[in-house]
Amino acid sequence: MTQTEFHSYRFDSNSEPSDEQLGQLMENAAEKVRETNRESDEKFFAELRRASEEAKKRSTTQSDML
Repeated sequence: MTQTEFHSYRFDSNSEPSDEQLGQLMENAAEKVRETNRESDEKFFAELRRASEEAKKRSTTQSDML
């Protein structure tokens, strides 16, 4: 299935996708999910590192006050 065919395909009740079309659609969906998960993981761990560094700074500051 070419990219043009893939982007122009629409599910409807009058026709079923071929096995090749369905496989390509499923693979493209799976790739999108993997990409989204990777991006979410990167954002999560960046925020976790930021929060950890912030907590370390607060801990250091509080121990300096004692």
